[in-house]
Amino acid sequence: VYYPCPESQGFNPDPEAVEKLITPRTRAIVIINPNNPTGAVYSRERLTALARLAERHSLVVMSDEIYDQMLYDGAEFVPMATLCRDTLCATFSGLSKIYRACGYRVGWVSFSGTVDRSERYLSALDLLAALRLCSNVPGQWAVQTALGGFQSIAKLCAPGGRLYESRAAIIKGVAQSRYLDLVAPRGAMYAFIGVDNQKLPGFDDEAFAMELLEQQHVLIAPGSSFNTPYRDHFRITTLPEEARLAEVFQRMEHVLEQVADRPPRLETA
Repeated sequence: VYYPCPESQGFNPDPEAVEKLITPRTRAIVIINPNNPTGAVYSRERLTALARLAERHSLVVMSDEIYDQMLYDGAEFVPMATLCRDTLCATFSGLSKIYRACGYRVGWVSFSGTVDRSERYLSALDLLAALRLCSNVPGQWAVQTALGGFQSIAKLCAPGGRLYESRAAIIKGVAQSRYLDLVAPRGAMYAFIGVDNQKLPGFDDEAFAMELLEQQHVLIAPGSSFNTPYRDHFRITTLPEEARLAEVFQRMEHVLEQVADRPPRLETA
């Protein structure tokens, strides 16, 4: 079950709407903060409300925090482990994002909260991991150095840093487009770009992604691939340099112009 993170709320979840989706079969809640694909960073108040919700319904909190230090313009990251008191909290992270070591395939999960009441559950997880997961031993040697060494991500996300300036290039590219809009990402390495439906009625994110790839050799992720109920958004990454992103937006605009010039598709019964 996917809970809504409305664009009108900065792609933040509404705890009241989330609670209405809970049924007797619900066992856990997944929180991705900072968020992929939207770049939203959830406030302390919103996260606290989700923590209390999980406690009321005895839900395990599964918090994906792999982008925890990738923040922009003063955004504050709040670990869920600091908010969960009367339920089990599983915090997921790894080397692939903050430490840019994707190929190492090293990740981890740490448990906090009611660990003393969760022994059977944790033992079952440990058994499952032992049966199904293979450790990357050489990669694990990098963990101590990564966590204890110089944290270069802060400079990358500050003004003048590679990720900050690439994010700024995306914001500028959207502002210059006739067809695009954006809730500026406050964290992570993505932007979730929307399309003006009044100018491009019937826009289809998958068709646009394929056309952009085939014609302009630009790869994006359709928004609907992230289980959105709408098809007028797509995700791009902040990893390319500014000049490359400026070229990307020129290519996007060319394809969007083509889409705008086409007659609207007729609906058939």
